[in-house]
Amino acid sequence: MRRGLALCLAAAALAGCNGGTVDKHALKRDAEKVGSLATEGELLANDMSKGASTKYFARMHAKELSRAASNLADALAERPISPGIEAHVHKLSRLAAKVSSQLEQLHLHPTNRAIAKAMRQPLSADADAADRLSK
Repeated sequence: MRRGLALCLAAAALAGCNGGTVDKHALKRDAEKVGSLATEGELLANDMSKGASTKYFARMHAKELSRAASNLADALAERPISPGIEAHVHKLSRLAAKVSSQLEQLHLHPTNRAIAKAMRQPLSADADAADRLSK
């Protein structure tokens, strides 16, 4: 029971409210989330490329990360935006969708070490890009 509650709370914290106007503070917070998802995906891809992760864990973890990135991309595309940061918000939305797509490849191919190896660098670059948008 406690474990289930802890997982629900963790998921809620990661997802955030994704509501309201995107202002500079929300942009920073959402960029940090995208960076975190990409970094976690990079770590998962690294483990998968070495065969250090089970098929089922890799599949499920990649799917959850992909879903979180996709939800964030959708929310950023739909929420109203404070004047002056529109370009950054649209860029972050596209970046979150890209991260989601890369993570989905890990989900679809949980035992393919070559795909996992190929996803490490793009996910790392996307984490860096999200970090730049959070500044």
